Amino acid sequence: MNKKLSERFRRELLTKINEEPEFAENLVRFVFGMLSFPENIREFSESAASLGWFLTSEIVLSDMKQALDESQECLDNYMVEEMTCNYIDIKKSLIKSHPEREHILSAAFYLHEQDNWIASIPLFLSQTEGIFSENVGAMLFSEHEQRKERLKAIFDSKAEQCMLFLSAPFETKNQFSAGISSASDSKKRNGPNRNGIMHGSRKHLDYGTKVNSFKCISLLSFVSSFFEGFD
Repeated sequence: MNKKLSERFRRELLTKINEEPEFAENLVRFVFGMLSFPENIREFSESAASLGWFLTSEIVLSDMKQALDESQECLDNYMVEEMTCNYIDIKKSLIKSHPEREHILSAAFYLHEQDNWIASIPLFLSQTEGIFSENVGAMLFSEHEQRKERLKAIFDSKAEQCMLFLSAPFETKNQFSAGISSASDSKKRNGPNRNGIMHGSRKHLDYGTKVNSFKCISLLSFVSSFFEGFD
């Protein structure tokens, strides 16, 4: 931006601020919001993960946050709609990124497309665990202390600052990684329980829903894209 254009922009901005106090207030909020952006990402990603959803490259962060701020039902509806619209791209991206897992991922996506969520969910969960483990050297749904140590070592060596904040869902427990006893209706609304599902607990026989299958795809896509950032 040249000096003349910069000066014109400054004058117009000051005029706007003087004439419209609301604009000035919004500008201040915007500036402070940008200053705290990394911490906001951490808070946002933790809140979304606690409800079973994870940020992926196909999702618009601002729209997802707006839905999260409104209600859990609004977030569920938004994510299912967005992931349905971007389903083909998500599927292609995951299979391309993990060709050695193509036969399993393709089967999982086929089962999802056939509304056979009882079968698709365990496959998505197992592949998420596998991809995470091969990158971290610890399990995603267990080995909590070892996972934190391994993640810290990885971040200390090569992670950018923004990745530290995006990693928040890996550092805290949510319904995916909670114990089998996390089986109330309110807890189940937050996502499928990996331990209950994989161990066949009678408390978790109702996991096979469309929303839960999409939540598993959300987590799988997040894990995959997260570690691609280190390549």
